[in-house]
Amino acid sequence: MEKNQILGDGGAARHRRRRLAVLVAGGVVALVLAGVAAMQPTDTWVRAREAVGRIMEAGRALGAGWFFAAFALLPAVGFPVSVFVLAAGPLFAPVIGLPAVLALAGVSMAVSMTLSYGLSRYLLRPWVERLLAFLGYVIPSVPAGKRRMFVFLVRVTPGPPYVFQSFLLGLAKVPFSTYLGISWPTATANIVLVIVFGDALMNGRGGVALAAVAGVVAVVFSIRALRRRAAAKAVADEAGGA
Repeated sequence: MEKNQILGDGGAARHRRRRLAVLVAGGVVALVLAGVAAMQPTDTWVRAREAVGRIMEAGRALGAGWFFAAFALLPAVGFPVSVFVLAAGPLFAPVIGLPAVLALAGVSMAVSMTLSYGLSRYLLRPWVERLLAFLGYVIPSVPAGKRRMFVFLVRVTPGPPYVFQSFLLGLAKVPFSTYLGISWPTATANIVLVIVFGDALMNGRGGVALAAVAGVVAVVFSIRALRRRAAAKAVADEAGGA
């Protein structure tokens, strides 16, 4: 199933324009920030580092329980997952250890995905349908034999935010076991690598950080290859059916 089938023709066009605008705006902002940063005296960076340290201490003081409970609940209703993913390692790996952080992040993702599925398929279905329609997403009818591939393609298609992906899959009435069995490992693979990268960067372990980046790149290219293969197979199946 191609991206325009997931987003709709109009949604795909809007997505391309949006992505180009975001890239241009991001480039301009990055250049401005780099110029401003280059003009700052050393004392500014010292104070900034101290402020970051105080924020991190305040986050740790709240406790890992509250942090990972928020990690499980807030992304299910649209809060950016990246905030938790980037903060988890630096905040709590020194306290509870990196393996525990990775395990709790995985559990949080499973809970978040379950909540999003339940909200979109059962509790808030009419409102979620209207929201996705307003944003240009089409709710497809997925044949039973193509559900696994559909879930995978939705999860690896760049553009739709995480929560919209979950809502789309819930509205498409994909069975929960298929939804979670493919969504969770697909999303968690990247999350684990990003958490490891953040923890290594904060602790000056350059080799581990580079290995994590290489892992993320490898996952991205593997996903692209799988997407191309899946798209080619879908086209071949449609041609054979015709």
